[in-house]
Amino acid sequence: MDRRETNALVQIDDQPLTRAREILLRSGHRVRQIQPAGSGSLHHLLIVELEDGGLQLMRLARSQDLEHTRVSLRAEAEAARRAHGIVPVAYPMLLVPDELRPEASLSPILPGVRAIDLRAKAPYDPGIGLLCQMLGRTLATLHTIRRPLGEPSYIGGSGRPLDERGDRLLHGDAHLGNLMVEVIPRKGFHVSGLIDWSFCHWGPPEADLVEMAICEAEPRPRLGQLFLKAYVDNGGEKPRREVFHEALAQELERRLHSHAQAYDPVARDVWTRWSRALQPRNVDPLRIFAPGRLPGRDLV
Repeated sequence: MDRRETNALVQIDDQPLTRAREILLRSGHRVRQIQPAGSGSLHHLLIVELEDGGLQLMRLARSQDLEHTRVSLRAEAEAARRAHGIVPVAYPMLLVPDELRPEASLSPILPGVRAIDLRAKAPYDPGIGLLCQMLGRTLATLHTIRRPLGEPSYIGGSGRPLDERGDRLLHGDAHLGNLMVEVIPRKGFHVSGLIDWSFCHWGPPEADLVEMAICEAEPRPRLGQLFLKAYVDNGGEKPRREVFHEALAQELERRLHSHAQAYDPVARDVWTRWSRALQPRNVDPLRIFAPGRLPGRDLV
């Protein structure tokens, strides 16, 4: 979360603020101030100033889907614990009012800005390619975390049968919007965190590459190529065509049926063409990362 975002607050109704204060009091935290900071698909986001500590980011479950969000909060907390010290994450993530039936979480506010905001300000800056490479390196490191066999986990699996590579810890929504970086004058960028673990799960590494394929490689092929090369060069295993094919097809289907952006007619047209192109199993979807591909070209 960009610290500057705490000053660009969005307006939401008072009910989440009242619920947040009540939950924090139940869990023994004394509150100085709570301010809204946005809203996600599963949570309200709030900035909380505690009397016994600094600013915290609070992810408050939406009341209409509380049980589903409790599962997500427990998974996020476990993912932060497992990833801490391996990739930069907001840690510790505290579940409130308790770990068994959490209604919210508290975590430190990471310094820096979202990489996607830098891209939006200067889309043709050569440094944007460096940001894609940094995300590739970060994912390659994250994917060294293997699912411990026989150990209980709040993090769900992909549903695929285990293969010789084994399940890895996946972020589940890895794109520039969830990469936090600090700008270092005359030196470039430093990764300060990978945020929003709402969709984390155990699964094949290929499933963590589809977001960048859709968000960057399709409209900006050069950025997609830089991302994938950095991923492989830094220890990420070369994507298997069949596994990537399945992961991409599933993500396109999800977007077409439930994703808000599916109502964007341009995006919907691209995703529909891709879904049809993926139906023949002999199609190589990794062509989306191929050198020399022009923006907007189909997979075939």
